[in-house]
Amino acid sequence: MKFITAESFMPSVIYRIILGILLIALVGAGVLSPNAGESAG
Repeated sequence: MKFITAESFMPSVIYRIILGILLIALVGAGVLSPNAGESAG
């Protein structure tokens, strides 16, 4: 928890934004399926 108090939240925010954009891009490109987490039954 010391890292959170010593550093700003900016690295975490940037990481989440990049991860979100990457995820949306992969779904949009058809690499990932939006329903992949649901059970196929």
